[in-house]
Amino acid sequence: MNLQILETSINNREMYDISEIASNPRWTTGTSSQPGKFEFSVNVDKVVFIRSGDIIEAKSDGKTFFKGKVFIRRKSKSMLWQIIAYDNMRYLKNEDTLVFGASSVSNRFKKICETQGLKYKVLDQVPYNCPAAVMDNKTYFSMLEDSLEDTRINYSGMRYGIRDNAGTLEFFSYNRMITKLVIGDNSLMTDYDYEASIDDSANAVKVIREDSEKKSREVYTASHSGNIEKWGRLQIVETVSDADLNSSQLQQQANSLLRENNKEVKTLGLEAVGSFEIQAGNSFILRVSDLQKDGIGNDSLALVTSCVHNLGSVHTMSLQVEVVA
Repeated sequence: MNLQILETSINNREMYDISEIASNPRWTTGTSSQPGKFEFSVNVDKVVFIRSGDIIEAKSDGKTFFKGKVFIRRKSKSMLWQIIAYDNMRYLKNEDTLVFGASSVSNRFKKICETQGLKYKVLDQVPYNCPAAVMDNKTYFSMLEDSLEDTRINYSGMRYGIRDNAGTLEFFSYNRMITKLVIGDNSLMTDYDYEASIDDSANAVKVIREDSEKKSREVYTASHSGNIEKWGRLQIVETVSDADLNSSQLQQQANSLLRENNKEVKTLGLEAVGSFEIQAGNSFILRVSDLQKDGIGNDSLALVTSCVHNLGSVHTMSLQVEVVA
């Protein structure tokens, strides 16, 4: 790996190669509404002085994998500055009030990017339209989270995500991001930490709509008797206020919530040799023989929810993954 770190000054617009004076570089991405982060230490230098807003670009073998701006600088008595730069996902933390008609989450992503003047690409259009909504005093992340969750529940469990690709925000289907990479026994993995949990699961669901004018309440239920027998009754309740939804749609919402929550959640932390094929949102083949008795590890599909690339003298990565198939 040939790592290059470039800094462009906001003062004089000059670009500097700071690869030789930077140390302990680390690149972090996640799927939980967070910007990509590139952090490193840099020696005090006579020529280069990094300021907030300076542009940081990181390349591996000539290909840019991170581009963003400096947001945090720290220093103690040592000769080192600690620098943290965020990619353009950081601007989705901005707050706003937006009115959306019935529209897809991909179109809402497009509207938000155009509102903020952010470069973007919609790689996968979503045919499902979320209900019209007034989103008041919310972050753009929160607006998209609500729309992504509504799409996931009501559109066949399909999952979509957002990432920054070297300065361009991309909206994509997780299916697009499946790689052929195998991580596990005798392939990149050096250690793992596994957990299986039903602590946040639900095998019984109620969807309730209350009509204050008619002083009435409609209740729609869905449950799984087999898992109730195994786990005990684990119930969640969701209240809706949309008067336009009919009985069939409300029952479908209850069924979708049950399908989404009626399962044991299996998560895995992995330590592995680094590969730039992987960042948050990618999936890979998981092969861990120790876990086959628990129904995973035999070429399971694992979705990366958090990825930290440690880019020192040895390239390693720390992954949090969700076993999805």
